Amino acid sequence: MNTALTIRIPLLVVIATLPLVACGGNASHQSLKIMPQDCSLLVSEVIGLTLNGEIDPNSQVTWEASLGTVVSISQGIGANYTAPSVAGEALIKATVTSGVGSNSNILTTTCKVIDPSATLPSSASNQPESVLPPQPEAQKGKPTIIISEVMGNACGGIDQRKYNQYLELYNYGDQPVDVGGFHLYDEGNSGTPDEITAWNRRSGLMPDGPFILDTTVIPAKGVAVVLSPQYYENPMGAPYTLPAGTIVLTVAESATLGDDYFGIITDQNGYDTVTLYTGSGSIINTVVDTYGTPSVLTSYPFDIDDNHKDNVPRYLSECTSIERINPLMPDSESNWTPVKNGSPGEVPFH
Repeated sequence: MNTALTIRIPLLVVIATLPLVACGGNASHQSLKIMPQDCSLLVSEVIGLTLNGEIDPNSQVTWEASLGTVVSISQGIGANYTAPSVAGEALIKATVTSGVGSNSNILTTTCKVIDPSATLPSSASNQPESVLPPQPEAQKGKPTIIISEVMGNACGGIDQRKYNQYLELYNYGDQPVDVGGFHLYDEGNSGTPDEITAWNRRSGLMPDGPFILDTTVIPAKGVAVVLSPQYYENPMGAPYTLPAGTIVLTVAESATLGDDYFGIITDQNGYDTVTLYTGSGSIINTVVDTYGTPSVLTSYPFDIDDNHKDNVPRYLSECTSIERINPLMPDSESNWTPVKNGSPGEVPFH
C-alpha cells in the first residue's frame, strides 16, 4: 500500500535548508537527489531520507513508498521511511512539483529491506532448514557495527559514573569500518549527542598497555571501547583491564559519555537508551545500532525515546554492564545479558 503526504514548503524554511532557484528562473530540479542513495535496512527499521540539491521555494513535495510507510518531515525536504515487517525492495518516490508552471520532477531510490530471520528454501539443501543471520555483504551501505556492551551502572554510583562508563563496539563484517564521526545519543540534553573520535585526538593521557589510540578504524571482527574522556583521571585509578591491542576511542567534545551531568543512565527500564548513528549532532542520516529498543521516528536525535514496549534498558545492579548475546541479531530484550564488573574489549562471539 502506498503512503503519500504532501507538504507545501514555506519560503523561510527552504532558505534555511536548501539552495533556491529564483522564482522567475528555470526550476528544473535537475540536480535533486534522494539521500542516502544506497539504502539498506532491517525489517521494521527506520531510516531518514532527505532531498539534496536545488529546489524552487514554492514547490510541493509528495513522498510515496511501494512497501512500508514514509512520513514527510522538515516541511517536505526530508522523510522517515519505516520498513515493512517482511523483506523486499521498496521503491521510494519523491515528486517535486514547482510553483512556477506546475512542472514536476519525480525522484526515485530503492531501499533494500532485509529479514534476519529469513530461512533457506528446502530445495537449497538436503539439511533441515536453518535460520540465516543478516550477512554483512547483504547490508550494503549500512556500517557493520553493533553496540556490543554498555556499562550502564558503573561502580561507585554517580560520583564515579563520569569516569567509569564505557561502550563497546564490534565490527561483525568482513571489511574494516571507520567509526570516526559517528554519533552516540542517550536521550540526554547537555553535551549530547557525542561524536566518536580516537583517544589521542582528545586526551593527552596515554594509558599503560599496548593499546591502539590513534585510529577510529575497527577491523573486521574487531572490537573498540569508547571510554569517558575522564577515565584515566579517576582518583581511584582505572578500574578495567583492557586486552592488549584494544582500540581505545572517546568522544570529541563532551565532558562525559552521554549527558554531561549524569552520563549514560541505562540501569533501569525506561531510562536512557543508546543510539549509534551517522549524521551530525542535529540530524540522523542512518541508525547504525541501538541499545534499549528506542523509538526513532524522525531524523532528529532529540526526538528519540524508549519505546516502553519491553524490559530494556534492563535493570542493572551496581558494577554491572549489559552485553549483547548474538551480534547478528537485532537489539531486543532476549539478546542482552548482564555482566558483573563488565568485560570491555572482550566479546563472546569472535
